[in-house]
Amino acid sequence: MLASIWPANAILLGLMLRNPSLASPVGWFSAATGYVMADVVTGSGLWQAIGLNAANLVSAGLGYSLFMRLREEDRRLRRPLSVLYMFAVAAVAGACASVVGAVASVRFFDEPAWTAYLSWLTTDLVNYTVLVPAFQTMPSLVRRSRRAAFLKQGLALAAHPLPLILLLLSCGAALLVGGPGAIAFPVPALIWCALSYGLFATTALTMIVCLLTQMAVASGALRLGVSGVAEATLTSTRLGITLLALGPLTVASIDMARRSLIARLSHAVDYDSLTQCLARGAFMARASALIARLEKSNERAFAMMLDIDHFKAINDTYGHAVGDRVLQVVARTISGTLRADDLLGRLGGEEFAIVLARQSLQDASDVAERVVHAVRSATVDLTHGGKLSVTASVGVATLASPKLGLSHLLSQADVALYGAKAAGRDRVVGPVSAEKVIPPEAIVET
Repeated sequence: MLASIWPANAILLGLMLRNPSLASPVGWFSAATGYVMADVVTGSGLWQAIGLNAANLVSAGLGYSLFMRLREEDRRLRRPLSVLYMFAVAAVAGACASVVGAVASVRFFDEPAWTAYLSWLTTDLVNYTVLVPAFQTMPSLVRRSRRAAFLKQGLALAAHPLPLILLLLSCGAALLVGGPGAIAFPVPALIWCALSYGLFATTALTMIVCLLTQMAVASGALRLGVSGVAEATLTSTRLGITLLALGPLTVASIDMARRSLIARLSHAVDYDSLTQCLARGAFMARASALIARLEKSNERAFAMMLDIDHFKAINDTYGHAVGDRVLQVVARTISGTLRADDLLGRLGGEEFAIVLARQSLQDASDVAERVVHAVRSATVDLTHGGKLSVTASVGVATLASPKLGLSHLLSQADVALYGAKAAGRDRVVGPVSAEKVIPPEAIVET
């Protein structure tokens, strides 16, 4: 029963694909030594171990070479055709390595060549198809963002348990009902899992179901309606499991591609392509929602209007390419001074807006001064060498009660910005209260 499942090649391939630094001469020699020693320790002769494991190494080595020729998105199963590419690589690697395995099986076990070839081929095919995707899609636990993605998929399982429950019930039904079609019982549940959970969760669940199905067939726990567990039955089962696994894996891959496309489209709509700040529409929508939340909790809201000083002169003197770099540097500099939940948007041209929440008057003033100082300290590389320094003017307004809304708050911050420019630029004016309208003349005189 244990010999009917041979995941070692797929595990070796998955490890080397996930960490290509392992695929060095030392890594391959270590893998070969481990294969041969495992066979020798368990009773095989040395030449027999070498002959049989030559096929294993050819399979893993050829699979690695072919997989590395695929695009990174295909290796990670993030495109609609990725699963088919993976299946093609597994088929080619398995077909070539099975020639070596069949020769070794004929030499050492007197097996019929065709039977041995099919056994090697279907074993590699099923294990590559169900194991390698789990390695390739597993989030890295080293990076914080990947750990968060891993946790998110776990929370999705907990929040939507029905697909998982149906999967368990379908596996139990397969054991109870039996028959040749029983191996297909979990497929609808796996497809539901593919549409409900993340890519890694789907590949992991598919891997578990397929491996357990192989073990159930080999041990006789899953009755297929045939006498005994002949090699032909195992070969047919492995091939059937391989083809059935392609369905949920493809659905999960397509769903991942769809989500990635939606995320890119959403980012293109919500963010300014030059500065990567929030675009005007997205900024206004998110800032309005933030102020509405502050109104409910009776908290103070602050808005800043920022303008790059003499920006038209910069464009006229150095050209629009330098002007674009100025916008990018200033946007990046401002972002570095803000908290993660502060909002920064480009309203148009050289004008930016910032909305702060849960700040005191002194804190808001400090943030504004910090922004002006950071912009003053930043430099922009010129096309023909040299550095360009820029400055910015900032106007700050506040709403003790956010009932007047975002538009009124921004208009008063704009009045304060006008005052900062009239007072000589490169400075902060405010915070001014937006509870009553303040004319520009009053700000200038102040």
